[in-house]
Amino acid sequence: MIRRTAPGALALTTLLFATWSARAEGDGRFGERGQLVVTADRLVPLVGYTTQSITAVQGDTTTKVTESGASLALFVGREPSLGAMHSVPRVAADVTVWPRLTIGGSFVVAFGIGGTRAEERRPSVGRATARENVLPGSTVLGFAPRVGYVLRLTDTLAFWPRAGLAFYSVRSEREQTNNVGVTSAAAETDTVFSLDLDPQLVWTPLPHVLLHAGPVANLPLTGSHETAFVQGPDAEERSDALSIFHLGVSAGLGFFFDL
Repeated sequence: MIRRTAPGALALTTLLFATWSARAEGDGRFGERGQLVVTADRLVPLVGYTTQSITAVQGDTTTKVTESGASLALFVGREPSLGAMHSVPRVAADVTVWPRLTIGGSFVVAFGIGGTRAEERRPSVGRATARENVLPGSTVLGFAPRVGYVLRLTDTLAFWPRAGLAFYSVRSEREQTNNVGVTSAAAETDTVFSLDLDPQLVWTPLPHVLLHAGPVANLPLTGSHETAFVQGPDAEERSDALSIFHLGVSAGLGFFFDL
């Protein structure tokens, strides 16, 4: 009796293990239901164009300052600081809640440590002077929830358009001391809400590994540019309207797993 039951139990165990293994491994095709996709987005900002405008209203006078610039960074590199919130690398996580339909978001965290700049003057006649400035340190925070849809082109190629609303905040601070020992401090905070469009071409050269590249667009919805300045007993604060438009092409990589 034991000899006749053991093979059946072994076959059942083997079948259960094979079923679990097949479910754990999946078929290796990107976009199936129940997958967790973890990506590093905008690692290489290949091409970028950014325009930024600050609108200040004082009494009956409106002043609008606009800056724009383009960049080309092949293989590695970063874009100029203009609109850095849209080109800084970020980590993202998406889940296929339905076949090919993804819901997730990207997260941006970056810190600029800053530094110091010292200047010393020793004239041949007269008193020597020294001045030390604290170079600006900055913090970039952002969160961009999004939805997407995977269109499989071949077994290893897919088109993955993604879109969502995003929040970004950039803060920089600096200090400096003049020749008479008076220290001044300034802080700038940019807050931006935008519509992020991120259609990507995805290549899966290996099971559960993907490379992606494509255009990105950040369309401004609303924003503010806040400044605070303190020098001795004097302090000044103001807030102006901020708009940042960014268009570019970037690339990244990621992994996907069956849940």
